Amino acid sequence: MRRGDAPYELIDTGVHTVHHRLARRWRVGRVLLAGDAAHLLGAVGTQGLDEGLRDVDNLAWKLALTWHHGGSDRLLDSYQSERRAAVATRLRAADQSLPVLRGGGACGRTCRGPRAATTPSRPTATWGAARWARPRVPALPLAPPYADGQIPVGTPPGAPVEDVRVTAPDGTTVRLRDRLGQGRLLVLLIAPGTGVWDRRHWRTAGVMPRLEEAVHALPVKAEVLVSEAYPGAPAHAVLLVRPDGHLVAAFSGVRPEELYAAADAARGGPLTDREPAEASAGTSSEASAKSDRTADMH
Repeated sequence: MRRGDAPYELIDTGVHTVHHRLARRWRVGRVLLAGDAAHLLGAVGTQGLDEGLRDVDNLAWKLALTWHHGGSDRLLDSYQSERRAAVATRLRAADQSLPVLRGGGACGRTCRGPRAATTPSRPTATWGAARWARPRVPALPLAPPYADGQIPVGTPPGAPVEDVRVTAPDGTTVRLRDRLGQGRLLVLLIAPGTGVWDRRHWRTAGVMPRLEEAVHALPVKAEVLVSEAYPGAPAHAVLLVRPDGHLVAAFSGVRPEELYAAADAARGGPLTDREPAEASAGTSSEASAKSDRTADMH
C-alpha cells in the first residue's frame, strides 16, 4: 500500500466476464451493420457507445451520397474497411490491457482492513491516453493518388481534423466541426491575416477566385472555408476534409487537378450511371436474395 492511501473495507468482489464480438462482414448488398450489431466491446474496452456513433459518422454521408447521386460499391464497401479496422484496433488494445487490469506487478496494491484484498490500481492518465487514443481512419480504400503537391500537416491523412476556427462563406466565424455532417466536402484554405481583413476584399483577392473556381468544378458538393492557421500547415495550404471530419489530403496552394482527383477518390471513384432512384431500388426477389445472405455476417 502506498503512503497516503487511506485503509478501507472491501465489502464484496465479483467476476466480470469480458464479452467481445466483431462481425466478419458489415455489408451485404443493401444491408449494413452498425453499433452493437457490428461489434460488442466489453467493459474493459469502454468506448462502446462512442464507436457506434463513429460508425454513424462514417456511414451517414456515404449513404446520403449514394441515395441522392448514385454511388460506387467502393464507397459503401469502404465503411466496413475503415470502421472494422478501427474497432479491431480498439479490441486488441482491450485484450492487451487485461493482464494489467487483473492486478499484480506495479499496478497492484494491497489494501488494509477487516477483509484484506489485492485490487488493481487505476491506470495512469498517460497509460490510458496511449491505449484509448481515437484510432485514425486507415489511408485505404478512399485515399487519393499521390501527387507532387501534397504536403504533410499536423494531421495525418485519414485522421480527424483539428477543430480550428474558420470563416464560413456567409462571413461568420465558426468552429470547423460546426460545418461537418452536411454531406459535402470541406475545402479549407490557410490564409493568415484574413481575420482582420474585410471579407469583401479577400474573397476576390489572391488565390481565392482560383480556389472557388476549382471547388465549383469538383465532382461532389464542397464548401470553401478559410482559417488563419492550422497545426503544421504553411500559409496558402489547402486541406480537403471529408463530411465526417477526416482529412483526405493537404496541398501546397491551389492545385485544381490534384484537388479534383482527391475529391473523386473520397467519393469512391466515378459514380454509377444509374439514376438515384434506380441505384437505391431493387426488385423484391433481389431484396429476398440479399436478406438470405445476411447470415454470413454472423
